Amino acid sequence: MAPDRPTQARISAEVDGVIARSLGVDPSAARGKGRLDLAGFDSIDLLDSVAALEGHFDIEFSREDLARVTAIEDLYTLVWRKHVIEKEPMDRSVLDGCAVVIPAYNHAVRLGPVLERSLRLGIPVVVVDDGSTDATAEVLGRYPAAQVLRHERNLGKGAALLTGLQHAAKFARYAVTLDADGQHEPLEAARLLAAIPAGTRPIVIGLRQGMEGSQVPWTSRFGRSFSNFWVRLSGGGKVADSQCGYRVYPLPEILTLRTRSARFNFEVELLGLAGWAGIPVIEVPIAVVYQPGRQRISHFRPFVDFCRNSVTFARLIAQRIFLPRSTLRRLAVKE
Repeated sequence: MAPDRPTQARISAEVDGVIARSLGVDPSAARGKGRLDLAGFDSIDLLDSVAALEGHFDIEFSREDLARVTAIEDLYTLVWRKHVIEKEPMDRSVLDGCAVVIPAYNHAVRLGPVLERSLRLGIPVVVVDDGSTDATAEVLGRYPAAQVLRHERNLGKGAALLTGLQHAAKFARYAVTLDADGQHEPLEAARLLAAIPAGTRPIVIGLRQGMEGSQVPWTSRFGRSFSNFWVRLSGGGKVADSQCGYRVYPLPEILTLRTRSARFNFEVELLGLAGWAGIPVIEVPIAVVYQPGRQRISHFRPFVDFCRNSVTFARLIAQRIFLPRSTLRRLAVKE
């Protein structure tokens, strides 16, 4: 029997302990406000701590890896990837016939590493630049292996996903969607795909672990609970993380759903319509990374987008209450 997969919280605590011992700090008092405070320590001492981490976890950091560490959370994530994700065996056969779809809007800061790790899967990677006005196009130019589609102006995450899914359907039977802000680990795509039972064509949702942490925005914690309840009431079934953007969609089935939303409400509307159409939904535990402060790039606007979600749910729930199941199925699927 395989050993239990360590949690991100456990790995982060181990990182704190190793660094604290290297710096001569009491490990029990190291975490402070939920994380180790490295301010005030000499850079040479920190290099010794990096070496200690490599020895403790049996990993090796590249110069590029360390150049991207700007906060202790980045180090937690780096160790997690090196020690857990990259050491897990990957069944590449499940990736056959799949493509990655990444919607991007002003994500130049974090997009590069996301693309690098997505391309390591060895399957087509489709990026939809949704009218970005920062250096996103310049970053995309550094990755000629990625297939880039562009919207002249910002149309919303749902519209970008739809553009990417329609393109992927030309050559793939499944699309793995993930966000461009770095909160998802692309190499976990194989875990999502491997969970699909033989002979089925479900939507697979990543069930984000560690969402109770202080580094997780309250909007994400509240939004998940809010959305889960209303997805179930609208007929989308019982799910634990209806707002996670790390998903596997069966193609072309998902494109037959009669969606009307173009922004963040697109993803929750899909779940409601999938329930009406009889498309099953399963969830697989995944890691999640939330960078502190301004390092995380999110275009979710709590009030506006909660209102949009509420309008979408109200429409779906009203139809579910007043219309028979056979009619709902016809409404869900395009002719």
